[in-house]
Amino acid sequence: MSDAQFIIQDITSTEDIQMMQKAKMVGEILNEHYPSHLWLVCWQGGALVVKNLALGSHYGFIMRDDPDYGVLAHNAMIAGGELLERARMKRGKWDGEMPTHLDGADPRIWKPIH
Repeated sequence: MSDAQFIIQDITSTEDIQMMQKAKMVGEILNEHYPSHLWLVCWQGGALVVKNLALGSHYGFIMRDDPDYGVLAHNAMIAGGELLERARMKRGKWDGEMPTHLDGADPRIWKPIH
């Protein structure tokens, strides 16, 4: 039996298809610049939601939609790098070490994952 997890998204409009394509592109850009990190990219309400699952599910960033894929890719690279810096994680390939700190996080909500 496979460990793969499948999530089925109800695609109801051409806007959903465009957002799915943009979410895929943002995930690819993040993985290209910051490989092996646990990036999660989805969309909701016309915005892209990006998280690094090594930080848990409460922290990440939201990107407004932009019709220019180049601008969207650049903004994703900058915001992804900033999130890694806040967690004091390397901007390169992830070494598998879990973060022990997250600048700006509420200590009542964010706890290191051990």
